[in-house]
Amino acid sequence: MWNRILNGFFSLCFIFFVSSIYSEESVATEEFPQAISWQEVPGASSYILEIKNSNGYMVLSEKTTSNTYNVTNLGSGVYEHRVGVVNRLGKVGAYSEWVKFEVVVSKIPTLTNDSIYSISKEDKQKVFDLQGTDFVDQMKVYMVIDGKKIPAKKVEVESSTRARAIFDIDPGMNTGIYDLVLENPRKKALSVNQRIVFSETKEKANRFAVRQERILKKEIPEDYYQTPYWSTFWRSSLIPGWGQRYIDGQNWKFYVYPVVAIGIAGAYAGAYSKFLSARSSYGDAVLVGVFLAEDPNSQVLWLLNRNSAQANFNSAKQQLNTIQTGAGVFGLFVLYNLVDSYFSAKRNVAGLETLPGFPLGQETARVNAKMAGDPFSSIQPVSGYNVSSSYQLEFSLRY
Repeated sequence: MWNRILNGFFSLCFIFFVSSIYSEESVATEEFPQAISWQEVPGASSYILEIKNSNGYMVLSEKTTSNTYNVTNLGSGVYEHRVGVVNRLGKVGAYSEWVKFEVVVSKIPTLTNDSIYSISKEDKQKVFDLQGTDFVDQMKVYMVIDGKKIPAKKVEVESSTRARAIFDIDPGMNTGIYDLVLENPRKKALSVNQRIVFSETKEKANRFAVRQERILKKEIPEDYYQTPYWSTFWRSSLIPGWGQRYIDGQNWKFYVYPVVAIGIAGAYAGAYSKFLSARSSYGDAVLVGVFLAEDPNSQVLWLLNRNSAQANFNSAKQQLNTIQTGAGVFGLFVLYNLVDSYFSAKRNVAGLETLPGFPLGQETARVNAKMAGDPFSSIQPVSGYNVSSSYQLEFSLRY
């Protein structure tokens, strides 16, 4: 008798308020309830709530005196539930029918991979493989630039950690760097800045994508796109090879170029030191020769001193040639370093004609190194010595 009354009551009065239950950690709203509710049964001392998942496994069998149950502990998925009534004797009189419901855990999705996605106007359709957490079937994916949203044509959620977003590519879209937005059914969105590169060609888009990954990894600063040439040029001017490392990751140049520059500078400094020493010795010999020339009895010493002065003169001249050669080699190396930095920037800038930067042109670079005259001190010609009195070293770099 009790069973017939109870079954009839369930068939008439059992109300399941929600067929799709949204849950979010520590958040409950009237619009998206968190609980399963049912009508109270007169004479019931308690209830048994049973829930099974889509595979038929029982995930919950719990006794409660309330006619509601919070389902925030359930993961996303489709479930079935039924309610049993426990009478005053502690016996389960009857169960309701199994009723399906869906739980969508409305957590903000996250991305666990740092991939940069590249798109070009040559593409008709592009598929983004997404890896993260809390992906659900109702998730939406957008490309966003300057506040304009471009929705994915289709989002295929393989699991809570993997999904595929399929975009149709319109050639009329603006080129640039787009944000990637993942939005859950409750309009809670994850916005990841500068994750999609859209360019004219696939080759340019891929180059941009590689550089954008380096920016995200802090390998190059964010001003890369604003001033690629200037940022490269001033670094290479300060330390040879630094600009090349900055713009395209040529680490070996950052180590080799300074060593070459230091080697040339060291050779130049060594030759200049020897030149100063030889010039000083030559000057001393000339002064000694002046005194010896006035003494008729010192002709032998005068001749020996003259040979020594000549040797010092030849040594100074040889070192001067080394200095001139070193200046030329150093000038060529500086020119090569700057031209190399220019081409390094050019290789790594897609759409060269549209990007601002330092207006360095190959035809405008000039490096001049010139040494003229003789660097000896002003000395009056004595006894056949004919020495000029001035030196000039000119080195210019012009753009």
